[in-house]
Amino acid sequence: MNLHESLLLPENMLWAWRKIKRAYRSADCLFDQAELAQFELCLDAELDKIRRDFDAGIWKPAPLKLVPQPKKPGKDGAPRLRQYFQIAVRDQVAWAALANVLGPELDQQMPAWSYGNRLYRAAWYEEDIGEKRHSKLNIGPYRHSSGYLYRHFKHSWPLFRRHVSLAARKMVTDHIDENELDHGEALALNQTGGLLYLDANYWRRPQAGGDTLYAASLDLKKFYPSIRVEAIIRGFEEFVESYSQDHKLAALVKSMLHFQVDSSGLSEEMKTVVDPQHAGKVFEGIPTGLFVGGFLANVAMLPLDREVARIITDRRNIAHFRFVDDHEILAYDFETLCLWVAEYDALLQKFAIGSEIERDKYTPPELKWIIHSDNEDVSSLSEDELVKEASRSAEINGKKPTQLMTRTLAQVSVLAATDFDLLTDAGRSQRLEQLEWLLLANIPDHEIRGDTRAAFAASRIASLTPSLFRQNDDLLAANRRIQALIAKKSPDETAVAEIVALKELIPILETKEKSEWAALLKRHFGLLFEAFVAHPDKTRLFIRLIDYCRSTGHNGFPRITEWMHRHEEGPLKFLRSYLGAMAIHTLSRHILTASVSVKRADLLHRERSSTYAFLENISRVRIADLIPLAGESRELHAFQSDALKAFVAALLLGAWEIGEADSGLSAKLTSLARSIPIGATHTALDTLSTATRVPIGVWYHWFIATTKAHRYSAPAAWASLAALHDVSDERDWNNLRRYPASLPAAAWAKLTDAPRVLRPDDAGWLFDAARANRTAFSGLAGKERAQKQTSLALAEDKKRISLIDWVEATKLMSRSDPRRSEWTALEIIRQIIRPLFEIEGRDPDYLDRLHPANVMLPLSWRDLSENIRVDGKITWEGWRSVVTERPLSIKRGGLDDYRYSEIVKDDDRSWSRRMRSIGQLLWGILRQNFVLPSAWNIRGQERSFMELIGWDLERLPISSSTLSVLQSCLLPRNRETALMLLYPSLFGIENVEAASDTEFDLPIATPQFLDALLGQSQAVLRSSQMTILEHEPRQLIPVRLRQIGSLAEAEAVAQEIDE
Repeated sequence: MNLHESLLLPENMLWAWRKIKRAYRSADCLFDQAELAQFELCLDAELDKIRRDFDAGIWKPAPLKLVPQPKKPGKDGAPRLRQYFQIAVRDQVAWAALANVLGPELDQQMPAWSYGNRLYRAAWYEEDIGEKRHSKLNIGPYRHSSGYLYRHFKHSWPLFRRHVSLAARKMVTDHIDENELDHGEALALNQTGGLLYLDANYWRRPQAGGDTLYAASLDLKKFYPSIRVEAIIRGFEEFVESYSQDHKLAALVKSMLHFQVDSSGLSEEMKTVVDPQHAGKVFEGIPTGLFVGGFLANVAMLPLDREVARIITDRRNIAHFRFVDDHEILAYDFETLCLWVAEYDALLQKFAIGSEIERDKYTPPELKWIIHSDNEDVSSLSEDELVKEASRSAEINGKKPTQLMTRTLAQVSVLAATDFDLLTDAGRSQRLEQLEWLLLANIPDHEIRGDTRAAFAASRIASLTPSLFRQNDDLLAANRRIQALIAKKSPDETAVAEIVALKELIPILETKEKSEWAALLKRHFGLLFEAFVAHPDKTRLFIRLIDYCRSTGHNGFPRITEWMHRHEEGPLKFLRSYLGAMAIHTLSRHILTASVSVKRADLLHRERSSTYAFLENISRVRIADLIPLAGESRELHAFQSDALKAFVAALLLGAWEIGEADSGLSAKLTSLARSIPIGATHTALDTLSTATRVPIGVWYHWFIATTKAHRYSAPAAWASLAALHDVSDERDWNNLRRYPASLPAAAWAKLTDAPRVLRPDDAGWLFDAARANRTAFSGLAGKERAQKQTSLALAEDKKRISLIDWVEATKLMSRSDPRRSEWTALEIIRQIIRPLFEIEGRDPDYLDRLHPANVMLPLSWRDLSENIRVDGKITWEGWRSVVTERPLSIKRGGLDDYRYSEIVKDDDRSWSRRMRSIGQLLWGILRQNFVLPSAWNIRGQERSFMELIGWDLERLPISSSTLSVLQSCLLPRNRETALMLLYPSLFGIENVEAASDTEFDLPIATPQFLDALLGQSQAVLRSSQMTILEHEPRQLIPVRLRQIGSLAEAEAVAQEIDE
């Protein structure tokens, strides 16, 4: 399979979408939330369009929409806006798909001293073995199904800084005493990744020896925009085997790199402050905002990086490190350092990358005049004085390179890894003090930028503050005491007096508790706000302020809007425009999640109070202080308009969601929404689509994708919202498909008028709709294939019972009844695949139509005869004899259902395509419910929303062996593992070995292997079956503890502090 054919794999398209979806979820930038939701709502069609264009080898990118972002102030302290683009979701996904195919081969050829934007690979530490002090880091294959585009922050920037420090030590000594290293440095020492600088015999030290080294750093100017398209293409041509021979792929990449700019959504005044300025429509370079931009920059730099690696490996007297556009250089003497910087500057020009060194960002700064003779400004120092001053500044002690130390990074790492739930109150207070110090301390930026450090600390404080709540001990004791006294049947006078006293005391204690909690919230918000004021250009800090208000219920909005109002004019006015839009962009998401939380029964009291307080606070915010409204003097930028539309949609959908739970709060949110004009219109829910020019189905999908609410069934108020859908609009129609059991009359009318809107493999979906509304289904003509199959499936069978009805019946049985056991579920699956092993068995294609309505069980399984019971109780032996003597059967024909099918190429007849349907049947039997996640009723979502299965599997009370089978059948990662042997180049394992990360993956390559696994699981279960008193059957669940540990590890989310 060539590169272009690999690009067209259905799995590749899906991996690309997952990566882009995750990237948007973690992005601290403005984007059109409706556009993203619309793409996902029509995912099947959108990915198919991308595949068709890829197949043709032609691509037409959508125009880049200029949406400038805040940038670190210049040397004079003046605020700046960075050139940034909003890129179409379709283009983002297409580029991610290309990176999946071409990336592993390119990334493997990058030098070990280049750390930034390296493509994601599985990485894990082995447990300590023997007396080894530190764990070994294993680097596995390139992985795609996890949804990560790049490696985690902890495997990039901290590693980069630690390797610089360790390399300095290695340059002056053969041995590094690990006892002198912190934990992170010790791990980095063993995490070389082929970095020759850390080899004992690498360096050619000067004969004079000594511990003195010289260090310098430099940046590349306007890195992404300055990179030439020709440099990117050259990187592909030189380092991707057969790229140049694949003319269709080469033409595709060239057309994808033809970017054009649309700046019409900005005012002329704002365009003038964007840095760098862009004139004309054609954009030559990498647009900032393209998620794979970092990868493309590495591709462009690869020829240069390889030449640099060759030169310094030959000389062995220079250490050169690169993190995106940041470079660190170490040398044994100052002259060699200067000569190398000058040589690197010349190499940049020779390789025509497009980038050049930012002369004002040298460290030491005197290098600007030492290296370059054509500067516009002239130094007041002489050449000798410049060299003397720069040499003194660059000098470091190699054995103890304090300037290169990573103590702040070590502290950040410890705080990021701390599980606050396991700490004592004293431990939490200590960690919070450390976070406050990181937030506000004046620490040099060489380890980690001050704004990035502050953003990390703010993020942790915002997320941890809610867990600090502790109920007042006196209040708790008083409540318990009064309940005990009231519970007495006949309290005496003393008890009555005590009750009266407690009723007076409790409100006082409650007021005290509230005031103490409010004071803590106010103090922490003040810390976060102080950090924001110090770094208003750091968008993440601003977002954390709003996150804090959502998680704690603290009303920080008056301070936020007051800051906005104060900077309506002046040097920060453009920054204020962006942050105002970001505020309502972020609030939109929080309004949706809060509206769903209001109705959650499992919320803690403090969480519920915070949720209500947040929504009440939102209802009182003056939106005009955040963003101009109609009738005001300011022109509305396109990014402000997009954010405002989403905000109004969030208010209206949030009000709709909580309408029955709290009509008063719902009315307040509706009132706020109606006060905000979209264009010249004041919007209500029934006019939302018209006002925003976005179908109601798209907005509802955005609501569901954001909140994960109503996963299996329609909300109680669905009918009112369904009535607002336009069935002639594909997007609205897709959304109506979400709840087949709750189809409105208009949708049934569409099925009557346009029956071909359903494909043949929609029969399973139609069956779900018909079971809920047989009257409406009976009105269909019944001529199309899906309708015919549904009619047959609905027909009553007097001799057999479908698997759907079987599960409904077992729900009513005792939990100890063998018929609802895990062993029985496994036996059903074994009987389904058994015809494959018979001498004249059925063709394997019968498994392509696996659906619970197609699997028929004998009625005798449900209606057991008395001769297999002992004292009226079903025994294990008796039940096993029944299922053996009277096996199940599979309908010939039956329902076709895309939701039970694997996404594979049309001509793929491999066994793996059947694994998903088998796994879903087993999953449905074990959870005793064949209702599928509602998102799967929309084509494309059945593979996009797979996290629901992972969440559910980890909570099913089943044995470890059965869990392994289910994971292999259903989870994207296991499907990905099965593809490794077929397409090794996609995972970077074709010609290079990588550590195996598949200990808990279980690729099931043949039906024989599946049958063997199921048999083994049954044998393990059978050995744990028992009969207790009065012949009551019981089943113990055998669990592998190591597997439980892996699940917990996989569920833990690392705290990242990415730029």
